Amino acid sequence: MQSEYDVPKFVSIAAIVLGCLDLMRGFMHPIMLDYAATNIAGFDLSTSLAGDLLQMMGTFGISNYLTGIMLILLGWKARPLALVMLGVIPVAYGIGIFAIKVNSAPYAPTQAAWGGATFMIVYLAVCGIIFIAGVWTTLSRRKKEDDIVQA
Repeated sequence: MQSEYDVPKFVSIAAIVLGCLDLMRGFMHPIMLDYAATNIAGFDLSTSLAGDLLQMMGTFGISNYLTGIMLILLGWKARPLALVMLGVIPVAYGIGIFAIKVNSAPYAPTQAAWGGATFMIVYLAVCGIIFIAGVWTTLSRRKKEDDIVQA
């Protein structure tokens, strides 16, 4: 009989930790907006587009609250769904990054430092690694369970 417990506990732990990191990012983007924009992202806020940049960055922070709460709840209450989301997150970011590159190609390259990019690469890599390890472990447990049932 297959159960939620086929999915390893480290998936829940990772989802909760990543959810807490997303809540931190949610705090940085809209609440610490000026600091994050100038000191982390490296935006030049002396231009007429400063308000637009801040609005976009702050709005992005709202989604960090949503993903943070989602990951914490899934890690706490729905481990199989947490595993799925750990796979969906890097795919969604990959699609978004590709679309941004394609759609921004005709424009001048960015001048921002994007200091949070390294953090995001690590975040996405952790999601991917935990997803792969979680799927591998889940399938191994299910195969072992099926072998026991058939014996």
